Amino acid sequence: MTTVTYRPSTPLPVIAESDVIVVGGGPGGLGAAVMAARAGARVTLMERYGLLGGMASIGEVHPFMRNHAGAECLDRPVYLEWIRAMGRYLPPAEQDAYIAGAGGSSRMISKELAALAAEDLCLEAGVRLLYHHAFADVLQSNGRIAAGIFLSKSGLVAARATLWVDATGDGDVAARAGSPFEKGGPSGYCQPMTLCFKLSGVDKNRTPPPAERHQLFLAAKAEGRIHCPRENVLQFEWFEPDIVHFNTTRVVQKDATNGVELSDAEIEGRRQLREILAWLRRDVPGYEQARLHSMAHHIGVRESRRILGQAYLTRDDFLRCAKFPDGIARVSYPIDIHNPLGGGTEILHVPEGDFYEIPYGCIVPQGCNNLLIAGRPISVDHAVHSSMRVMPPAISVGQAAGVAAALAAQTGRKPAELEGTVIRSRLKAMGAWL
Repeated sequence: MTTVTYRPSTPLPVIAESDVIVVGGGPGGLGAAVMAARAGARVTLMERYGLLGGMASIGEVHPFMRNHAGAECLDRPVYLEWIRAMGRYLPPAEQDAYIAGAGGSSRMISKELAALAAEDLCLEAGVRLLYHHAFADVLQSNGRIAAGIFLSKSGLVAARATLWVDATGDGDVAARAGSPFEKGGPSGYCQPMTLCFKLSGVDKNRTPPPAERHQLFLAAKAEGRIHCPRENVLQFEWFEPDIVHFNTTRVVQKDATNGVELSDAEIEGRRQLREILAWLRRDVPGYEQARLHSMAHHIGVRESRRILGQAYLTRDDFLRCAKFPDGIARVSYPIDIHNPLGGGTEILHVPEGDFYEIPYGCIVPQGCNNLLIAGRPISVDHAVHSSMRVMPPAISVGQAAGVAAALAAQTGRKPAELEGTVIRSRLKAMGAWL
């Protein structure tokens, strides 16, 4: 690969200075920013798009996966507050049922409501929001991030903070700061990406049962009319009765941290969408008049970097439902590994009513002294990542990062010097179920 050398021609303006800067406004960043602000820190959230919500909004991921122990929702307070904030935008007759939901939370996600509600929570907490600022790089000094570099319509700009929270979903800040990381599982590849979309105009009174639809899907694949490696059709109901949400495309062997491969993945996801739409209209009763209602503006990414930290969880910890004195989040969602090479999905559940815990050290990266990790790219193996990567526990992981960042900024200590048991106690006092 040929290269060029580029250096900014002028010093960069510093557009933000805070106790804590959270990079990324997805579920993990939402939890981090809100809880850091509630813990007394001055917080700025830097987001590359023009709205919050991450995979719940720009990724059109739906629904929330259930992370409960029996009837108890394990993710609180921010996750349940987000649900309630979304519900307030629904028609009055629908609000109570949505907010109550099943087991204390609703699984439905409207991407527009997710964005509005996330912004509400941040503004109410006093978080400063800076949209359209894409993370680019860091400046380091003595093992710390001295400044973050961002690209906006103003060009390259800088921001300073005492503590940083990487909520990019891909560990971008940590990687630029020199933290070690892993990618992929035994095959060397990460879980596949999925472009989510919705179809309207579906006559559900005439649609076939799942088993019959499955056979039609396999027949179309055998005839070469569908080139999607997924083994079945994954679809979900929606608020409106004629709309169906599809989580069916599967883009394999692409690296979400490689710009060219991520671009190729978007094109492949939309190619598969076109084939699936044509197949449904031609072969599946009730879909003859289906139209594309909406699609994600960013392909759904399940897995990329996993930043190595002071602790590390493995499949064995999942199997024994490991608990820790410094556990900062609880997860009951199963191991859910979409085959990185093609068809097939591994599902492995914890015993009903049980869960494992994520210790504080999993969010404290190696190699950088003023950084914490929020959301999915924490220090766990490929199998555990497939369990904790879904949005509700990602919010809870973000909450812990936010509380720890605030405490570190207030005390002048490194995140690695904080007691995880203290972070757990503070989270409990702020409404977490630990």
